Amino acid sequence: MNRPVLSVMAVAALVASPFASANAQSMMDQMILQRCSAAMQSDFDKAGQTPAPGLIEKTCSCVVKQVNVTHNIDVAKSICTKQAMSGP
Repeated sequence: MNRPVLSVMAVAALVASPFASANAQSMMDQMILQRCSAAMQSDFDKAGQTPAPGLIEKTCSCVVKQVNVTHNIDVAKSICTKQAMSGP
């Protein structure tokens, strides 16, 4: 799960600069969301489990938000994993 999301971080750092346009940020948010969702779904598939309805979307939306705030994928993943594990 780390590799797809982490590869996006280098680009996210560039887009997060003060010179980035809102459109570029939106595109980066979508890329992070898509990569996160694919990685989570893959992890569930490998484990032979079905995620709870809305879990992937909620968790990956959290990751996007936290990356935008912290500019750190590891911090974002940690925060969002804890939130996901604590329930709705």
